[in-house]
Amino acid sequence: MGTRRSQRRPSSALALPRSSSRDVAARAHGAAAWSLLLYVALALAFWGPWVLGAPRSTILAANDIDPSAYLWFLSWWPHALLNGLNPFYTELIFMPEGYNLAWVVSMPGPSLLLAPVTLALGPVVTWNVISFAAPALSAWTAFLLCRHLTGATAPSLAGGYLFGFSPYMLGHLSGAPQLAFVALLPVFVLLVLRHLQGSLSARWFTVAMTAAFTAELLISTEVFATMVLFGGIALVTAYLLWPERRVALRRTALLVSVALAGTAVLVSPLLYYVFFRERTLPDHALEAFPADLLSFAVPGSLIAATPERLGAGVPEWASGSPYVGLPLIALVAVFAWTYRRRQVARFAVAMFVVGAIAALGKALHVGGTDTSIPLPWAGLAELPLLRYAIPIRLSVFVFLAAAVIVALWLAWRPNIGRWALVLVVVLSLLPALGSATWHTRLSDVPFFSGGGHETYLGPGDRVLTLPVWGRNMRWQAQADFSFAMAAGYVGAFPESYTRYAGWNALLPTTLSGRVDVDSPARLRRFIADKGVTAIVVERGLGGRWRRLFRDLGARPVDTGGVVLYRLAPPPAS
Repeated sequence: MGTRRSQRRPSSALALPRSSSRDVAARAHGAAAWSLLLYVALALAFWGPWVLGAPRSTILAANDIDPSAYLWFLSWWPHALLNGLNPFYTELIFMPEGYNLAWVVSMPGPSLLLAPVTLALGPVVTWNVISFAAPALSAWTAFLLCRHLTGATAPSLAGGYLFGFSPYMLGHLSGAPQLAFVALLPVFVLLVLRHLQGSLSARWFTVAMTAAFTAELLISTEVFATMVLFGGIALVTAYLLWPERRVALRRTALLVSVALAGTAVLVSPLLYYVFFRERTLPDHALEAFPADLLSFAVPGSLIAATPERLGAGVPEWASGSPYVGLPLIALVAVFAWTYRRRQVARFAVAMFVVGAIAALGKALHVGGTDTSIPLPWAGLAELPLLRYAIPIRLSVFVFLAAAVIVALWLAWRPNIGRWALVLVVVLSLLPALGSATWHTRLSDVPFFSGGGHETYLGPGDRVLTLPVWGRNMRWQAQADFSFAMAAGYVGAFPESYTRYAGWNALLPTTLSGRVDVDSPARLRRFIADKGVTAIVVERGLGGRWRRLFRDLGARPVDTGGVVLYRLAPPPAS
């Protein structure tokens, strides 16, 4: 490998030298601090001008449908604990059966950590804190990983940016905070490296991994499950590439297993409701959603250099999140060939390829056409928890590997040509700033936000809201969970609701803004079976709903931006 290679260009990620110099440590700590500030500044520059002018009424998201469910979660966890309620199961939505929240990504970790912000300023501000923190913290932890590998600051900044502001991140900032907050993924890799290199004892490694596993599980069970899978693949790959480190790798794998067991103990209440209580998430709730092979090379609408801005349309299969771009693909290919004899390079490229293949799903899709060619993910998709993982989201591991590759590429032989290529990569992945996908103005309904509901609804009421899903979750949170809903939305609808034709007929109202129900009898059956005592319709909703609900024998009350129909007195609470 040569003796002239400095410590800044290590030959093996598993055998990095360590310096005891206090000056080096001080510089490293200083770089860690200002790099975080740099990434925060970038996030604020990219999205702040469209959101921060009204942070209590504007969210960094594409719409208010999915975000309303998360705003409900952010409010629910502190509300449930402060009022002595069961946070894992609620009968406030989808009455009378209720819903097992352990089967959806309710983000208990961020909700509880930021509860003071929610209680003081509201869940909208909390949402924005998470959304702006997600890319900055993810870039920062990737920077720390890359700097540990290279010892070089500038290349690590580039690697950190590539992960934290990747198309994967851009896509999930539109309304999926649990998927955007992936800052712990580089931390897991860093902890394993430090243990293998001897700078982190077995005890502290196990403690740190247990804490990180627990935190990730409380953010996103999907990311946790896929991260464990890819971590196992990474350890097996390292085992094959570094025969001399197999004893250490086996010991590390054992400690990881201990950490997973410790995590299971810490989150046992959540796991109890996952495995031993009724599963309210239907089997068909989530489809495969694989990445199209060409989507790795063709940008979606969230990229500044999208074909749409060049006079061409964006194909439906160009979903955006897995977009890597031809410049980065070329860089990875040249890196793989140039450093094909270096173990760490082969490892990074292998993980890049594994992530890309997994993102393609069970069968290969090319240009929107299903080729029916089976892929490896088909053998993993039915494993517990992984059956609900969406393949296209696995592109996060592609970008983590790409971040490491870019940092190593620049650190091992820094020159103008390599930096120029990385600049082209960055330009090809820049976000389409100002896109409406990243800023939505929320419109409050005074009936809920101004307290008008207190006059008309009580704790014993079962309220059917129209729309029946989406923003009605935010209405209930604004009303401090003071009534129950025969409606709701937490990412899926329970089968106890979807079997009703009347319910299914109301679902399009959220997207169409109209109520068009052809069979009032079916709707009356649904209302009777769910024990609905009041109907609240958002004013401005189109369709034939006035005649529909007038036929139920209720007199409408127009108040606070809604029309209310009282069907029966609220049951005694």
